[in-house]
This record gives sequence, structure tokens and C-alpha cells, in this order.
Amino acid sequence: MDNSKLKEANPWWEDKEQINKDLHIVNFEKQKFKWKYDIISDLEEGIYSLRGPRQVGKTTWIKQKIKDILEFSNPNNVFFYSCDNIKDYVGLSEIIELFLELSDKVGRKYIFLDEIPYVSEWQRGIKHLYDAGKFVNCSIVLSGSHSIDIKRSVELLPGRGDEGKRHFTMLPLTFNQYLESIGKSIKLTNNFDKNIALLKINFKTLNHEYKNYLMTGGFIKIINEFFSTREISDASYDVYLKWIIGDLAKWELSEDFSKQIARRVMESYVSELSWSSIKSGTDIDSHHTISKYVIALEEMFVFNFLYKMDFNKKISDYSKSKKIYFSDPFIFSACYKWINGLEGNFKNYQNYLERNKDKISEGVILFHLINIIYRKIKSNIYDYKDRIYYWTNKLKTKEIDFIYRKVAFELKYREKINSNDYRSLKEFNDGYLITKKTFDKRTFPLPAFLILLENHSDMFLKD
Repeated sequence: MDNSKLKEANPWWEDKEQINKDLHIVNFEKQKFKWKYDIISDLEEGIYSLRGPRQVGKTTWIKQKIKDILEFSNPNNVFFYSCDNIKDYVGLSEIIELFLELSDKVGRKYIFLDEIPYVSEWQRGIKHLYDAGKFVNCSIVLSGSHSIDIKRSVELLPGRGDEGKRHFTMLPLTFNQYLESIGKSIKLTNNFDKNIALLKINFKTLNHEYKNYLMTGGFIKIINEFFSTREISDASYDVYLKWIIGDLAKWELSEDFSKQIARRVMESYVSELSWSSIKSGTDIDSHHTISKYVIALEEMFVFNFLYKMDFNKKISDYSKSKKIYFSDPFIFSACYKWINGLEGNFKNYQNYLERNKDKISEGVILFHLINIIYRKIKSNIYDYKDRIYYWTNKLKTKEIDFIYRKVAFELKYREKINSNDYRSLKEFNDGYLITKKTFDKRTFPLPAFLILLENHSDMFLKD
């Protein structure tokens, strides 16, 4: 293979200052609001995986990491390659071997392979090189936007170590991170009661910014666009949708089937759904196909979904219905445009949001639970559906939105709360009511709860 393509992808081989001209670095520096993900601080010898949705900033993080490494490492030993156009594992192996031949023989090698799931049977190429002893004194980061391909495959690779602690998920920003990125975070203390007082004082600001967060989600590029223009362009929604459609094609999944399923989920949002009930109203002829597509969209970070909890066993009941959510508010709004096909999506979705803020907020809570649990257990080789559930009693007269272990979380997004709103929580020894604006013992307004959950996770998420 001609090494000119490798040199083009790694201009720092000629001059390490070229990293500062990289488009991802330049665009990051131009942004008014920035977020630098604090993951994989020290790259040791071995294989790492980095998973996350499209447009969340994985490639930007890689380029920032390369910039940091160039401060102390030989530029010739730092390699980046985007795998979008590599056909198969043979081509992947050839590219990596060529880099290893061109690199200096002394010192650690750093190999970053972006969007590796695009390479057919990429695992075979990585394993072959490892078995051949090519990865001695190498740190390798494999990134991808399709979680299951990376997650399953990396478990089969050698040198993973640390019980999954070399495998990371980069998710959109939480509400607290969003506030920090725009310079409006509340400086909390270690004292829970003092923090409640601080949140009460700042509640008007928190409520206002939560409304904005429901439009931008946790995507920093969208956050910057919103605060610059006070809206989100159709082009920005379309960029994200193009990636979804492209990934569906890559995995040989029907765009039409996926759109029909997304429509059914949106029509029945926060309700219990079975694979068969989703099938109703589509021209998909099998509930097995529904299951396949929902799981695929989850693996693409479009959906999150939960199983009902078996009350006696306190585990997932896989035979019962599910609850399916969009994984982030911006992803919800982009899919709203995908489903409706209308221009002017920002205004259209804004109107939809005003009527459905309570439902969309339920998905926001689940996203925060998933995100914080990732950080809490310090390992991303796990399935959140084995730790978070929903519950209803047999008569459907009582319901809990989310249960983590034995702790219950119920959203009542309304102006006034009464004693009946606590009925379902009484089925559990430990639980919290999440409201529109009520502060009380174990009762918190939603924006305040999201911040408290992140800052006092050990209290809320007890193992």
C-alpha cells in the first residue's frame, strides 16, 4: 500500500505543529462553549474501546488526545486512521503493519482507529497482529458508533484486562454538564442540605435552562448553534439523520422499517409496549423483526429501553412488555423531523415539546441514570437493563418509572403534588418523587433532581 495516504492522515509526522491545523481541533477552539471529556487519562499498553453516538465528539476527543501525546512522544509513533473506506480486515492489517514499519523502533506506539466497525471482520485483523507480537508496547484505541459491535468484539480480543475498565462510552452531556459547558453551573458543596438551599435560590435559572436543554440535548455542537442563533437549523438535524440512515444501510437494515418503529415509539411514548404492539400500525410482518430493529437502534444509541421488574425476584422479566425511550432530547427532535418530514423542525418540535414535556422528561431521567451508573461502576462492559427497570402492579393501578436495585424513582411533572402521588412509592422502602417545582423530603423538582443525582450519586444509587 502507498504510504502517502497514511502521511496525509498523520501530518504531524512531518511537523507536530500540524495537529493545531486539524479541522476537529480548529472547530473545537472556535466554539464559544466547550466540553472536554475526561476519559482514558493514561493510555497504557493494550487495547481500549471508545463507543458513543454519532456527532457526540469521539473523533474530536481522539485528536485532542493525539495533541496531548505529541507533547511528550515521538510524532512518528502516533498513528490515526479513519476506517470508513477500509474494505476488510486484510486491508486493516496492511495499514497497521505499514505504520509499524514506518514508525521508530524505540518508544511506545499509539494507534487510533476511528469508526472501526466499518471494516468487515476487523476483529480478525487486530487479533492476527496481536498474536503475531506486533502490538508489544502499543496503546490501541478502537472507536465506533455502533455499541454492540465494539462491545462484543473487544471482549474476544486479548489484552483487554481490568475487568472491562479499558472500555469506555462517550455519551451526550448530562444537564449538569450542559450547565457547566455554558458557564451556568451551580457550585455545590458536599453538604446535601446546603445544596438543596442553593438549588432553591437558583431554581428559576435551572428551570429556564432545562427548557433549553430539552431542545439541544447534550450535543455540544448543537448547544453552540442554539446559543448563537437561538434556534437549530434543519441542516443540523439532517446531518445527524444522515448518519443514522448511513449506519442503517451499513448494517443492512431498512430505513423505512426503522422510521415506522420510531413513529410507533413516539406515538406511544412512555407507555408499555410489546414487540407485537409495536408491529400494529406498521407493515412489518413479524415481531421478531421489530425486536431486531429496536435492539439495533439501541446499539446505535438512538433508543434506550427497559424491561419490567419481577417484583418478587427484583430482576428483569424478559417475557413482559418494555418501555422504549429516545436516548437524548436532540436525538428525539431529530427523529421527529425524520418521521414528519417537515421543514422548520425547530418550531415544529418546540410546539410538540410544550405539549409533551412530561413524557420527554421521563426519557431524560433514564438517560441520566444510565450515564451516571456508567461512571459509578467504572466499567462499561455491562447492560444497564440488568440494573434499571420499570414496574407496574397486576391491576396497573400503581407504577414506578425507574428502579435501580431497590431504589424507586417516580416522575410526576405537574404543578401540584398530593398524597396520592406517593402511592406507588410506598411499595418500596427507598424512593424519590420527581416533580415540576415541589421541594420536600425525598421530593425534588426535575432540574434540581438531575443535578443532585449527579453530585450525590452514592446517596441516590445505592448498591
